[in-house]
Amino acid sequence: MKASGEDIAKLQKVVSMARLGWWEADFNEGVYYCSEFLVDLLGIDGDKISFRDFGNLICEEYRERVLAEFNSFKMMDLYEQVFPIHTKYGITWVSTKVGDKTITDDGHVRVLGVLQCISRQRMNTQEKTVARLNELLYQLNGISCSLLDFLHSDDVTGVINKILGDVLHQFRGDRTYIVEYDKINHFQSYTHEITEVGIFHNKQTFQQEPIRYDRWWTQQMLSGTPIILFTPDGLPDEAADERQLLSDEKVKSVMAVPLNSKDGVWGYMGIDIIKEYREWTNEDYQWFASLANIISICMELRRAEAEARFEKQYFRDIYRNIPVGIEFYDGNGVLVDINKKNMDMYGIKRKEDVLGVNLFDNPIMSKEWTEMLKKGTPIDFSYKYDFAQVGNFYITDRKDSIDLISKAIPMFDAMGQLVNILVANIDNTETIDAHNKIQEFEEFFTLVGDYAKVGYAHFNALTRDGYAISSWYRNVGEKEGTPLPQIIRIHSHFHPEDRELILAFFDQVLKREATHLRHDMRILREDGHYTWTRVNVLVRDFRPEDGIIDMVCINYDITELKETEMKLIKAGDNAENLDRLKSAFLANMSHEIRTPLNAIVGFSGLLVDTEDKEERSQYMSIVQENTELLLQLISDILDLSKIESGTFEIVKGKVDVNVLCSEIVRSLSMKAPEGVELRFDDHLPQCIICSDKNRLTQVISNFINNALKFTFSGFISLSYCEVDGEFLKFSVRDTGTGIPADKVNTIFDRFVKLNTFVHGTGLGLSICKSIVEQMGGSIGVESKEGEGSCFWFVIPK
Repeated sequence: MKASGEDIAKLQKVVSMARLGWWEADFNEGVYYCSEFLVDLLGIDGDKISFRDFGNLICEEYRERVLAEFNSFKMMDLYEQVFPIHTKYGITWVSTKVGDKTITDDGHVRVLGVLQCISRQRMNTQEKTVARLNELLYQLNGISCSLLDFLHSDDVTGVINKILGDVLHQFRGDRTYIVEYDKINHFQSYTHEITEVGIFHNKQTFQQEPIRYDRWWTQQMLSGTPIILFTPDGLPDEAADERQLLSDEKVKSVMAVPLNSKDGVWGYMGIDIIKEYREWTNEDYQWFASLANIISICMELRRAEAEARFEKQYFRDIYRNIPVGIEFYDGNGVLVDINKKNMDMYGIKRKEDVLGVNLFDNPIMSKEWTEMLKKGTPIDFSYKYDFAQVGNFYITDRKDSIDLISKAIPMFDAMGQLVNILVANIDNTETIDAHNKIQEFEEFFTLVGDYAKVGYAHFNALTRDGYAISSWYRNVGEKEGTPLPQIIRIHSHFHPEDRELILAFFDQVLKREATHLRHDMRILREDGHYTWTRVNVLVRDFRPEDGIIDMVCINYDITELKETEMKLIKAGDNAENLDRLKSAFLANMSHEIRTPLNAIVGFSGLLVDTEDKEERSQYMSIVQENTELLLQLISDILDLSKIESGTFEIVKGKVDVNVLCSEIVRSLSMKAPEGVELRFDDHLPQCIICSDKNRLTQVISNFINNALKFTFSGFISLSYCEVDGEFLKFSVRDTGTGIPADKVNTIFDRFVKLNTFVHGTGLGLSICKSIVEQMGGSIGVESKEGEGSCFWFVIPK
């Protein structure tokens, strides 16, 4: 039905009587288009007014809240508000309401609404009610906006600070804050704080304060009880400390509510009023507590999300890096993912080449296995995977075969339906290769033992059963393969005096009176002459009640050393001083050999016990290194003559400095007396240089051995650092007796000894100096008598 002119006139009259006009907000232009009534009411030129100009017409005490709500009704379908504005007729109360919202083809939002003037008489009766209602609506809107901010923003700290700022503004407070409890370390800290200008920031001071569980405030918070104080005088007598603290901070009123999670109270949110007293209402508490609950819920959600992301990444890292091949199929057997280890195992270049293949079509899978998996039955199987049988099932570079150990695990949903199949594969070929490598290394170790004349035996002292390598038999004058019960605790080829000594040692072991023996024994050979063997025996496991006294024996043919010793002693008869020094040198050599033997004994014992392939390989390497060191010690006797003749050679190769230093410390730590700690301190994370490993070992070992002789308490520290990017500086620092000032400058001269009662030839440091200088470096010492010394040398990298 079409409206007549009379109807339109009546409608306009009704609108005028109702003092009602329409407006349309254009958010693209930022203006309101107004009806004639509003143009007259607002006293504007034209039919539009900008958002900003209209905002300035709103009475000041209402302006901030109304404008904040105006900015949000762009996203709302319903909005109604009452507020006063400045018009050409004075201050007028108006009611505005959103009627319709449209979006243009180009994406611009336009909102249509009405604005009606309200009589003063009506406002006098309803103004307080409307103002209170608007206040509650504003608070409710603030809560919802805070919740949306938490959900949409990644800046948790920024959102919390905004909420605290809103709280500060709403209550006209002076300080709002959040305190968090660290119940593991028993600390509490201010984690968030907003203050008015000129108010002291507690966050700057109260960090990681101990939680005082005995204080009234803490007990209230941890029990979930809020604290609402009009004045600190309202605190009970047991809260005297809290009353004093609030008084010191000039706090007049305070409210604090606990922050809860599923694990209990994790902190509290508080507001301090400093400038005036505040009479808190129930609505104040309900709103404040609601915001605290929002913070607790949202932070708990963020923590859960962070934990979920961490767990997801954790399992993804395991999936990618686990040394086991993983295949992941859906419930129909279609491959949906595969890890890198599995791709390498099967010779697959690109994951895309195999995704989508069906497990049940695999020509290598038996029908029995296929049917079991379709029924959801987990299976374990070992088989020869022949790549020649793969055919066109998937693309692979491999043509050989591997021994696989596989486990297929069906996975079900909550309804018991098969949704995925996980298959884990282990290439057993690698294990076999590893075993072969270990066997090869054991053979190599035996070869080294034969060459270096170092023997090893492991046996039970009660049953005398065990095993030994060939060089051990030769070193004690027995035929290889002779059963150990015919040798242990018999020792028919030992010199009578030495045999009596070792038999007495075994008797002492059985009586728990001895655990180790180190002695040079004379061994009778078939031609009737004696050779020398150094014997090291130790108890590793003493459980006679279980029939076990586990022992290890390391022996070493030192005949050449003894012969060399005799020759040097004989040559020393030509000069009284040289005789004394060289005799001491030979005695010291006997002492020095014990250090690598200790390492061989210790790690050979560990080699027997450990089942871990990596550890066995490491222990074998250490034994090998120390075996070579024994040969090097013997050759040290000739170093001096080589240096004098100019034939001393430096053989360079790649050296892992950290490994070298660790092995030296490990091998020499056995010599450290009680109360002295030998350690490897400051060093680079990784350092590989080109140098002579044996000569480096010789110099560092000499430094440490000297420190061991003169250090009776404290520590001996080996360290190194980089100098100018081209050199390494090695240092051995001790807390020993130190060096007298008059001997510091001559300490590197030949035959210089600080203490004639301490073993040593006086040649060691002189040889070290020659080695370092021939390597292109420098050497020195810093010492203070009675406090300790620091020997150092610098060499090119």
